[in-house]
Amino acid sequence: MKNNDKFNISSHIKNKLRRLRKDKLYGYSVFKSIPQDKKVAFRQAISRLAKDGVIVKVGNGKFYKKGHRENGASEAIYIKPSHKEWLKRGYVPVESIKYRLSSNFFWSNPKGNIPVENIIASVIKKDSLDDLDFIRFSFGDDKVKEVFLKFFDIHSKPMIRDILGV
Repeated sequence: MKNNDKFNISSHIKNKLRRLRKDKLYGYSVFKSIPQDKKVAFRQAISRLAKDGVIVKVGNGKFYKKGHRENGASEAIYIKPSHKEWLKRGYVPVESIKYRLSSNFFWSNPKGNIPVENIIASVIKKDSLDDLDFIRFSFGDDKVKEVFLKFFDIHSKPMIRDILGV
């Protein structure tokens, strides 16, 4: 960008968003061509697009474009994480989750630490709706949505997609 004064942030972001796929997790790094002195305007434009429903912000610096849904579920309740220390560490001791999950997903690692993403992915993979509430309340909706979008095709698990409001 040679002339930063005439660089229109909103049109640049909208053009970029038009080319992105729906229902795929992206980071703000897709907008790396934005000049450093326009970062405040960039954050304002992203917030405006999220407020208008063009994108859905998930976690810190991540978003996705919501695709068309046949039957729109009601607005999901947003849940904040209750175990922030597990998120900060990035792992959970097996003893802490052993009796909280309905199934023993981690029987081969009885005394170790399990990464947070592995716990969430295991619960979603097994379609364990009983444990979905536990991971949502423990890790928060943002982290669960992030892992769901990162590792799964959301159309293959419509029930979980509707519960999470993705």
